[in-house]
Amino acid sequence: MLGKLRVLVVDDEPEISGMIAEYFRDRGHETATAQNMAEALDELRGRPADLLITDIVYAEGPNGLELARRVREEHPDIAIIVMTAFEEMYPLTEALQAGADGYISKPFTLSKFSLVFEKSYWETLSRPDWWEAHAPAEKNGARR
Repeated sequence: MLGKLRVLVVDDEPEISGMIAEYFRDRGHETATAQNMAEALDELRGRPADLLITDIVYAEGPNGLELARRVREEHPDIAIIVMTAFEEMYPLTEALQAGADGYISKPFTLSKFSLVFEKSYWETLSRPDWWEAHAPAEKNGARR
């Protein structure tokens, strides 16, 4: 069973970000939303998240793939799921190269989203860098 997660949902369509945020709140997780890369980075600097879910295309500013790249650099242990209605323009391979752990095409059902989330989250937990970032410090001053 998953512990309580802090989830950041980034989409310039409030109905999409609201639906996803509600999905996680209903399961006992803490959520925040942002509409673009600048808002998302500000939110993450103030309160780091365990999971970032971002649309690829925003009405303004850099896109979600650039956000994924920046977040992967600044927060390497975060799980990242990207979503898009433009699969032809932004294929899965490009999302993975940007640092995404999961990818979902719009429109989607919440049951399909749930499967992508669970698969991506467990894959994130299998990455050695995640365990290095979350390993408890050993007693007597030993390194992590």
